[in-house]
Amino acid sequence: MMMKFVQDTPSQRVVFGSGSLAQLAEEVARLGLSRVLVVATPGHGARLAALASDLLGSSCAGVHAQAVVHVPRAVAEAGIAEAARAGADGVVAMGGGAAIGLAKAIAIASNLPIVAVPTTYSGSEASPIAGTTDGERKITVRDPKALPKTIIYDPDLTLGLPPAVSAASGLNAIAHAVEGLWIAERTPISCAMATEAMRLFADALPKVVADGNDRDARAACLSASWLCGIVLTSGTALHHKLAHVLGGLGMPHAETHSIILPHVTRFNLDAAPDAHERLCDTLETNDPAHALGVMLSLFPIPQALREVGLPRDKIGFVAAEAAKLNIAAPRSASEAEIRGILEAAY
Repeated sequence: MMMKFVQDTPSQRVVFGSGSLAQLAEEVARLGLSRVLVVATPGHGARLAALASDLLGSSCAGVHAQAVVHVPRAVAEAGIAEAARAGADGVVAMGGGAAIGLAKAIAIASNLPIVAVPTTYSGSEASPIAGTTDGERKITVRDPKALPKTIIYDPDLTLGLPPAVSAASGLNAIAHAVEGLWIAERTPISCAMATEAMRLFADALPKVVADGNDRDARAACLSASWLCGIVLTSGTALHHKLAHVLGGLGMPHAETHSIILPHVTRFNLDAAPDAHERLCDTLETNDPAHALGVMLSLFPIPQALREVGLPRDKIGFVAAEAAKLNIAAPRSASEAEIRGILEAAY
């Protein structure tokens, strides 16, 4: 069949390198901002936010270290209110997916530009996709306002990342790349990025889990996560839809992606020969789903959905919700088939 695609790459400035956090104030000023709200998670995130505040000086309108994974509606509303109270003209997101997710919610509601400083491998900073949770449901939107204007990648900020966080966020990013190889919206550019990201992660992620101070491997993982985030912009399919439904039930985001990845991959690859070939090449295997499962098993993170708190009696609900989305690429998935994937991952 003749190739047919649309490539729509949003504009975004990326500053990458060891010590690049020092350029934060310069990058904020470059956007014409003078009162930015720094958002982060509590604890370690709050300490990073304080560092950002010091670097920003009078350009910092305040620190809001209340980000929570999946961005519950109340958390989003509190962040939006704080940005308004502070008179912020922009948002600096310091941290991983939770901090960046909150910054996106604020940006969408308040039309404020974002400068993202990622400290994990979620890749969210490179995508205009944003999500919040309301009760047991996760609501995702695609909005240009959610795409950070500038990303500052400083591998030094990831040196203290614990092995479990490195592993889970890395596998989360790998899920973006794997799914990007079989979505209907894939393009030659997105597939090339996904393939390169997989090559980088396959080599570097085990290294940073074993030795968090491996600077070259940390930089490679951060570069790969950026590529994965761009790939995510192209579109999503069964894997991400399942993860979002599970996220609405409070399952941890990165760990959930990690657990279901080998199982969704096994289900889809027979219908995705190009993805199969690329993954065999980058993972140096004849069975990519098995290789991803082995990678998961070697990392110090939960291995099954029961370990992250999914009640077995919710499997039917998750399968029904995902089946309603009528996913067709690279193959359709019935409610019974989705239930089978979840049972295998349980």
